[in-house]
Amino acid sequence: MQYRAWTTRPVDRAAAAQLAHRLSQLAVQRQVDRALQADPGAQIPESEKAAALARQAKRLPLLAGVLAARGITDAAEADAILSGGAPLSDPFLLKDMDKAAARILRAVDEGEPLVVFGDYDVDGVTATALLYQHLKGMGAEVKCMLPSREGDGYGLSKTALKSIYDKGYRLVVTVDNGISAAAEADYAAQLGVELVITDHHLPPETLPRATAVVDPRRADDTSPCKGLSGAGVAFKLCAALDGCTPDEMLEYCGDLAAIGTVADVMPLTGENRTLVQAGLAMLQQSDRPGINALLDAAGLAGKTITAESISFALAPRLNAAGRMDSAVTALQLVLCEDDDRAAQLAEKLCQVNAARQAMEQQIMAAADAQLAAEPDRMEDRVVLVWGRDWHPGVIGIVASRLVERLGRPVVVISIDEAGEAKGSGRSTEGFDLHGCIAACADLLIRYGGHSMAAGLSAREAALPALRARMNQWAAREYPVPRRAPLRADLSIRLDKLTVEAVQGMEQLAPFGGGNPAPLFLLENAVIDGIYPVSEGRHCRLRLRQGSAVLYAAYFGMPPARLPYAAGAAVDCMLTLSVYEGKTGPQLSGRITALRPAGLGSEPAEQAALFEALCHGTPLSAGQKQLLRPARSDIIAVYREVQSGSCHADDLQPLFARLGPGSTGRILCALTALQQLGLAAVTETDGAPLLTAVPTSQKKDLAQAPILKSLEGTDDA
Repeated sequence: MQYRAWTTRPVDRAAAAQLAHRLSQLAVQRQVDRALQADPGAQIPESEKAAALARQAKRLPLLAGVLAARGITDAAEADAILSGGAPLSDPFLLKDMDKAAARILRAVDEGEPLVVFGDYDVDGVTATALLYQHLKGMGAEVKCMLPSREGDGYGLSKTALKSIYDKGYRLVVTVDNGISAAAEADYAAQLGVELVITDHHLPPETLPRATAVVDPRRADDTSPCKGLSGAGVAFKLCAALDGCTPDEMLEYCGDLAAIGTVADVMPLTGENRTLVQAGLAMLQQSDRPGINALLDAAGLAGKTITAESISFALAPRLNAAGRMDSAVTALQLVLCEDDDRAAQLAEKLCQVNAARQAMEQQIMAAADAQLAAEPDRMEDRVVLVWGRDWHPGVIGIVASRLVERLGRPVVVISIDEAGEAKGSGRSTEGFDLHGCIAACADLLIRYGGHSMAAGLSAREAALPALRARMNQWAAREYPVPRRAPLRADLSIRLDKLTVEAVQGMEQLAPFGGGNPAPLFLLENAVIDGIYPVSEGRHCRLRLRQGSAVLYAAYFGMPPARLPYAAGAAVDCMLTLSVYEGKTGPQLSGRITALRPAGLGSEPAEQAALFEALCHGTPLSAGQKQLLRPARSDIIAVYREVQSGSCHADDLQPLFARLGPGSTGRILCALTALQQLGLAAVTETDGAPLLTAVPTSQKKDLAQAPILKSLEGTDDA
């Protein structure tokens, strides 16, 4: 079960109203100041000031509410955020930046050849291109090199260093990697190859041996820009090499720094927000043939480029090269200066991305088949699936997709012909996947990562034991699964929404990591209509609240699978936007989650307890009592199943009909009916429904394993 509690951020409405008024005054004052600067002798009539204030007031209530919900109630702080990101700090505040710049400048001055060594993801590719182009512009004798995902693996390798040495290079500058390459750094020193390391990943306790190690996350680094991407650190290095301020450097490579920052899901706050805002403006009118070709191939030519454009259009195409083939293609595109060649490379990336999508679907289908063939895997706290020769560049994406669907940590593992199993895992908020994997270190060849994403390598024979050990650890450390609540910024009413107010929220953009698009809770709305979109792959709902109406898209939800009919009262989480309709600007919504109106959070709490029971967690007498269904409960659930109205993908309407406080008993009753062969999931008109299974034999409900597990009253 992946039912989550819904909540809204606490917000002081009075503080939000006061903030909106003050922001309106500040915005009008800026308009007045600009007008007076243009004509120092001009006088602004009070009526014009009042009109400007009224216009601003219409735009700001929603924005002020979101800011207040996020803990920002000081007008000066809010104004600073809305006016742009933080000032870009001096690059030399980064520890070892002086050493890095001095060593590279010496190489440039003396004509010493050097290599920029990057990574195969978007951040690594853009960081490589950014520094390489800058060094070429300075007259350096420089080459760039990227590792291959399959051949070299992540980061510096001894094989790559030996190749660099054999080609006569004695200086290597890393970007977006190197901070954990202690053994490789020692090997480089043995060869006589100097390293300048620039990275942004979390350093180990002992730093690698190098001439300079620039990483904002070093324990002894006191710079203010801890959230930089690899491309962001490379951007700072370029400013240091040029002896200019970072602001002056923005017009030369802010676009690449922005792409790397967004693609690597870095927080879009502080200096990163400044970088991305400037980079998006550059992308709107890019003078890079490669970037323009990619925008054109992605269908973005002539459109407004946002952080979402990078995340969902540019980054997947650039990433596909490193996942499926060679990241060199992506690097060639970014560096390309010929329009025709750029168009060819962009088309190739689109083809590689399509192949990646097809491969992803194949692996997903194979994983689904494995879960269907071995239903006990679905009872695991941490789901492990594996297959032979699954493409290692795609298994991480598949793991993410499965996490979205299953609501629990997933590790997807590919076994090669030599019997080595390489896995990529993704977690849920609050579950330490790295800690779980680390507890199984004796079964592994190697592992790494962090709490939300990790990788591992093991022998094929160890996989069953690994699955058991990881789930034992999960049951011990997280006896009752925890689901982070789905948190909205504000609760809204449709009759209070205006186009101007929603447009005002654009001042918070760009949206991404650390600065998500505002999420709103719409309560007790009625579904007036359901319309298919994109040949039925998605749907669009007409939501009515009182006399006000909003159309909202529900992506990934075909109408046939929607467990709500026209006329149903629902609560929904959604984002808001403005589009240009036939009659002018119109409001639109995008649904994140849907549930019956007034359902509350009790079902999520009881579903977590039910999941703990399924995983063998000892429960107290009170917890068992909460889950134990009476015969009347089972009969009521069976009648619902017989009616054919129970959508297997979303049981929340069933919880609402039978009472949210009965959720635990409902889930246990459904499980008992399935265990006894009285109910099963069947596909009916494209929707997975729980349906009754005809039987001529009488069944003893007490024999259902789930009900047996609820016997006894011993406290855990």
